[in-house]
This record gives sequence, structure tokens and C-alpha cells, in this order.
Amino acid sequence: MTNTQKELIKKIKEKDPSDIKMYAKPAVFFKSIENYYKDMQDSIANPDNFYSNTITTYRQCDRPNRKPDHISDSGSMYWYRKDGVIRGSNHWGNGVANCDWAYQYKNGKTIYGYTYRCYRVFREYKYGFSKWSDFIYKAELIDIEGNEVVTSFANSVGYNLIKYKNNVYQKDIIINYKKV
Repeated sequence: MTNTQKELIKKIKEKDPSDIKMYAKPAVFFKSIENYYKDMQDSIANPDNFYSNTITTYRQCDRPNRKPDHISDSGSMYWYRKDGVIRGSNHWGNGVANCDWAYQYKNGKTIYGYTYRCYRVFREYKYGFSKWSDFIYKAELIDIEGNEVVTSFANSVGYNLIKYKNNVYQKDIIINYKKV
């Protein structure tokens, strides 16, 4: 998990995007993207970058007995711990914003969503825990000021924000990165 940018660029160029099983059953899609990205990691997730372009399986747990550290615009609640994050939400699976977050019950049944890009909505909130080290970043090869850069946990500093050469760049709607 200690890939350098040079190694990440080489690995991502060697990848075949057709290895991602688009339009497959939700579980097949999830496993294929997990396998596609797992060897392109250079660090682990943290409270500043786990919620953008990631893959993980949250395992069922109890709701913490304290106020959430963060509540998203969609109403999902997050409690940060040293070893990971607890999420409370009524929507789980593929396509949660730009993330793919499966939910696994204690009995082992896993919710991946309705389709390869459509999460499942529940009436009641479900609570799940994922370790920071279990998150996988969905790396992309991007261009910043004429340089090839692979997005990763090491350079992600927020939602669609990448740090490069001590500057922060934001992804715009046409997938360019501009200095902010």
C-alpha cells in the first residue's frame, strides 16, 4: 500500500477499464471495482477524504451514544473513531454520491444496491462500521498543469480536492482540475 505517484501512474495505465463489470448484478459490479482499484492505493482513508470516490463494506453495528461528528446534506450521520468510521443512513450500496458503500448485516447478508449504480433506500436507518484501512480509493489519472497525477488518499484533501505541489485543485464539472 505504499505506491508512489510514479508507480500509480504505471499501474493505472496498465489497467483495462473493461475489467469493471458494468451493467452486471450489483454484487458483481462491486467486487469488480474493488478488485480493479485495490492495488492502486498509496495510503489509507481519514475523516477528510473517505467520503469521496471510495469503496468499502460497512459492517452492521450499534448506533453510538453521542452526537455525530458530521451529518451530510442527505441526512447520513458519521461518527469518527481512531480506527475508522461509523455511518448511520437509510441509503446503502453502489452509487452513494460518487462512492460504492455496501452494507453487511451481522448474518453476512450484504446490500450492494438495486443496480450497478443505484443504491438501496430503507425506511429506517442502519448503522455500519468500516476501518480506515478497509476503504479503497477509486484512483483516476488526471492532468494538472500539464502533469499526469493519480488521485489517491495521499493527495485527496476533501470532496474532489487534490493537493499537488503545495496547491489545492478542484475538479470542475468537465473533469478538469483548477487551482483554488
